[in-house]
Amino acid sequence: MWLERVAADAIYPAALGARSAVQTPAQVGVGKGRLMEAAAHSSTDRVAGFLCAFSLALSGIALVRNPGLLAPVAVLVALVAVRMTEAHRTLAAVAVAVSGL
Repeated sequence: MWLERVAADAIYPAALGARSAVQTPAQVGVGKGRLMEAAAHSSTDRVAGFLCAFSLALSGIALVRNPGLLAPVAVLVALVAVRMTEAHRTLAAVAVAVSGL
């Protein structure tokens, strides 16, 4: 609580007299749960990006080696990546299209 007041005083020096006008992070809505949720989204997006890249690489290998075996796996990995991510939505759609070809 003390640290929030010091930070608020540094950011809003005009509000030194009226501390009730300064909103603390708890009042704004930035809580511990929201910070953890944002960190979880970034890690799932990172994993989904790797899955998209893996699907694209697997599709390239499927063109050269065994398309009957590797192409369905590439499609499945791309669909999992599409379901996981919101940030890499276009990359996941490209991975689905390439693996479908």
